[in-house]
Amino acid sequence: MSVRYLVLVLVVCCTGMLFSNMAYAQEPPNVADTIAVITSPVTGGVISGQVIIRGSAAHPTAFAYYELEYANLASPSPIWLPITGQIRQQAPTDEILGVWDTVGDGVSDGLYQIRLRVFLTDPNIEPVEVIVTNLQLINSAPTPLPTIDESLNPPAPTPGPSPTSPIELPPTNTPRPTIAVIANEPAQPSVSSTDTSSSIDFGRLQSAFCTGSILALFFFGILFAYLSIRSRLRPITRQLMWQMRDFDDER
Repeated sequence: MSVRYLVLVLVVCCTGMLFSNMAYAQEPPNVADTIAVITSPVTGGVISGQVIIRGSAAHPTAFAYYELEYANLASPSPIWLPITGQIRQQAPTDEILGVWDTVGDGVSDGLYQIRLRVFLTDPNIEPVEVIVTNLQLINSAPTPLPTIDESLNPPAPTPGPSPTSPIELPPTNTPRPTIAVIANEPAQPSVSSTDTSSSIDFGRLQSAFCTGSILALFFFGILFAYLSIRSRLRPITRQLMWQMRDFDDER
């Protein structure tokens, strides 16, 4: 009998524990425990380039994922565009939730708002969201204003001293200065004579002598040949002349 009672007690306890776990599992999570905070950027801030979004997104028991989105305040009804996809890692403390690349996404300058949405495991529960608004996006450099050159403006005249009547001083007898004339004799320039020594180039003298000797010998050789030829040709020319005279006389 004792064994039967013991088995019955165990079955009842296990059944109670099973039903209690099922009831606990079906209990919806507490939405108030959801953490959804954006710490940077702040409302009304100025942003540009790659905007780092910091904050917290978590739930102690039923966290599913979170999303970051942005919208232009110029449109009458906000159209939320994604910054990040579904991020399933919690950020319980102040951490980097995502980076919004405004240059890469081609976002124009203007006023924008950023929204953080935290989703829980129960699909019937609406996500918890937080919005940072009036963010001024400036990526294009402003046009510098022209500066005025102050040098073109004439300076204001400064007041001078008021005119006063001249003060007349009594004449004083001052001695006249004496002029001392000092005759300076001009210094005789010293003429320094330098002895120039001419050096004779014996090589050139010898070459000129040899050249003159050769020319003289050549001249005398031509003269000797002329006289020799003339002495030999003189009897022949005389004989020819006499023959020509005889021929003329015969005619």
